[in-house]
Amino acid sequence: MSMNRVSLVICGLMLVATLIGAASFHDVADKYFATRTTSEGGMRCPASTPEMKILGHSETVFFGEDRDLVFDAKVDSGAETSSIHATSIETFQKSVVDNGMVKELLFVRFKTEDDLGRPRELERMVSRIDQVKSASGVATRYFFREVVWIHDHSYEVELNLADRSQLSKKMLVGKNLLNHGYLIDTQKAYVATQALSAKL
Repeated sequence: MSMNRVSLVICGLMLVATLIGAASFHDVADKYFATRTTSEGGMRCPASTPEMKILGHSETVFFGEDRDLVFDAKVDSGAETSSIHATSIETFQKSVVDNGMVKELLFVRFKTEDDLGRPRELERMVSRIDQVKSASGVATRYFFREVVWIHDHSYEVELNLADRSQLSKKMLVGKNLLNHGYLIDTQKAYVATQALSAKL
């Protein structure tokens, strides 16, 4: 059974408290529940601003329109696209009705697990298949589009699937997300994460 929205927020706040070294989870949670908006049962996203926003080399990132998963992500301006940890990757054809016509589209099914230890098996439509160069060499990757949250801003971006089990971070934030007005301060970590905590 999937966790409800309040449970997801609590889990995310627990991770934020751990990452920024807050005195306790309750310090962060109390601020959130004291200031959260009640309209439509959720938090509002402020209008985007033209000035550049700063990220650290690591940040807390939420995955999915409803923030279903939370990751302690590596922020890397050297990566063209963002990436998420995935195993058991397999593709399949699926019939989709588009403008009254049935089309056979390529989908990918994969397993992942966020940094709160919650496993998921997901299916997404493949946006493209491409070669990606990394430290381990060149590999063929499947790409799909997904909503990703940084701070309290959401972006629909393209991500690729990669087995990151041997890497320190299960998610990578690349240029395609940084191009939404972000700069990296490589000397700091969790800049946006701490800013979000301060607002709650």
